[in-house]
Order: sequence, then structure tokens, then C-alpha cells
Amino acid sequence: MTSCPYCAHEVDSGARVCKNCGRALVQRCVACAEDIPVLAPLCPLCKSPQNYPAPKAATPPPPAAGAPIGEERNILVILLLWFLTCGIWGLVAFYQIGSDLNAHRKRNDLSPGVDILLGFLTCGLWFVYAVYKYAQVLREISEEEGGPVQDVTTICLVLQVAKYFGCPGIVSVMVLQNEMNTHWNRHQPTPRS
Repeated sequence: MTSCPYCAHEVDSGARVCKNCGRALVQRCVACAEDIPVLAPLCPLCKSPQNYPAPKAATPPPPAAGAPIGEERNILVILLLWFLTCGIWGLVAFYQIGSDLNAHRKRNDLSPGVDILLGFLTCGLWFVYAVYKYAQVLREISEEEGGPVQDVTTICLVLQVAKYFGCPGIVSVMVLQNEMNTHWNRHQPTPRS
């Protein structure tokens, strides 16, 4: 197995066309007219230069334009609703964060409903992992989009562990939502002057 020089998708060693991107994987040598690997700088048979630039390293495609932007939520309102509902709103806020991350990535990698259920079944221990995982996904999104990355994974992990020592668990959810609000603001169109 080899990789396509255009999309980095694995292809069979004898393939002439990439099944993933549809581009040719072979070319004719400019000197001896034999089939050689596409974009080869030198013909492996006659060693003549081919005048093709080397391909750039394959990078993951940028997120699709118009990726859904999650809802910006006021973290003080989340805290107030958490108090008024005796903590139930924390689960709602956690579910909303997971849903927004899935919608923005256009993938369903996260399962906020399952994470909430596992959080109950493990007496809250799963939430330590889940909040850390959601913060990690937000960091990965920022890295994929090439924007500034504010890594809150460690902060969220420490705050989730601190809930066992008296710190309310909603604080880590608020930190995560605040970072998401910042990310959504980066996607807003800038006004033209």
C-alpha cells in the first residue's frame, strides 16, 4: 500500500488512479515515455528530471465553509439556572455543549446523552473524563481551523476533580462554555469599514 500524493489516502501499489480523489497516480516520463509515479522529480528508469514540483504534505481539509456556529450562552445565566434548578441545569448545559461541538464538526463523535447516563452510573466520575474530552475536542477544532488555541483541558480536568473537594462541578462547564463563546465569536463576520 502507498499513499496518494494529493489526498494521502491509501491506494494499492499498482493503482493508476486514486479512488478517493480521482487523480492520476502515474505520469509519462518526459524523456523515455515510460509510466512513472506522478509528481516524481526524477524518472526512476532513466534518471531524467521531470520538472514537477514536489507535492506538499497532505493536510486535513479545512472545515467546510458555513459550519454551524453554536449558540453563545451567558455563563452567569447558566450559574443562576444551576442554582434555581438545584444542579439539574448543569446537565442541560453539558448536553448543549456536546451538541454544539458535534454540529460544528459535522460529526457525531460525542454522545452527550450517553455521557450524562454514564455520569449517573459512575456517581459522577465519568463527568471528569467527559468534560476533559469535550475540552479536548474544542482544542482540536481550533487547531484544525488554524485559529488561536486556548487549551482549557487541564483547567476543566482540575475543576472536575476539585468538585470532590467542594468546588461545584458547574464551574468547569462554565469555563468550557466561555471558551466556546470565544470560539463562536471568531466565526462571526467582521464588519467592513
